[in-house]
Amino acid sequence: MIDYLWATPVLTETAPFDAQQMADLLAYTLQKASYKRTNPPVNKLPDIAAMKLRSHYNLFDAEHDADAPKVWHEFRRYVDKTYRGYLCEAHKVANTDELHIVARCISGHYPTGMRTPPHYHHTCDHVLCLYLDCGQDRPDSATLIREIGDGELVLQDPRPMAGFPFWEKTRYIHTEPGLVVLHPSRVWHETNPFNSSGHRTLLTVTLRVASHNYGDLYVNL
Repeated sequence: MIDYLWATPVLTETAPFDAQQMADLLAYTLQKASYKRTNPPVNKLPDIAAMKLRSHYNLFDAEHDADAPKVWHEFRRYVDKTYRGYLCEAHKVANTDELHIVARCISGHYPTGMRTPPHYHHTCDHVLCLYLDCGQDRPDSATLIREIGDGELVLQDPRPMAGFPFWEKTRYIHTEPGLVVLHPSRVWHETNPFNSSGHRTLLTVTLRVASHNYGDLYVNL
C-alpha cells in the first residue's frame, strides 16, 4: 500500500516471507553484523573527520552472497520487484522493466536504549527497510506514549514551512517484524529510542536508478 504523506509516496506492506524465512534472514543479518565488527571492511572512500567511511560495506556484494541462505536471494528479487512496482505506481515511471537499478544493503542491530538520529541518504533515490526483530514486551501502537516511544520510524514532511510546529510535520510508523517501508531518500527520518528488551534488527537497502538519467553525458572535471 502506498500512502501519500504530504506529497511523499511511502509504501508499507508485510514482506512475503514465512516464519522460517524471517528467522533465516535474522540469523544471517546478525552473523554479518558480528562479522563486520571483527573484520572491518576496507574500501576506497576517504575518512572524513570522525566518520569512518572506509568501513562502509554492502551485503549485496558477491563475498557476502557466497554463504547466504536461500531466502537471501529471494529477498533480493523481492526488493527489485517491489521497487520497480513502486516507481511505476508512485512516480508514474512507464519503463520500469528497462531500468538499470543499483542497490546497497546494510544491517542495523540496536540494543536497548539506542536510536537512529535524524538523517537522510544522499547517494541514492529511495530507501527500503525490512524489520526483522523489534524486541520483546513492547507496548502496542494504541498505548504507546509518543513522547517516550519505542523504536518507531519517524518521517518528516520535506516541504519547508516557516514557523510550523515540527510535531505536526512528522508521521510515526509503528514497526513490527516483517514490516517493509519504502520512501524517498531525501526525506529526513529517525527512530525513537528503543526501550524494550532484546534487540531491534533490520535490513536497509538504498536504491538508485542508474540508467535513463543522462549519466553517460557526464565527464570528470
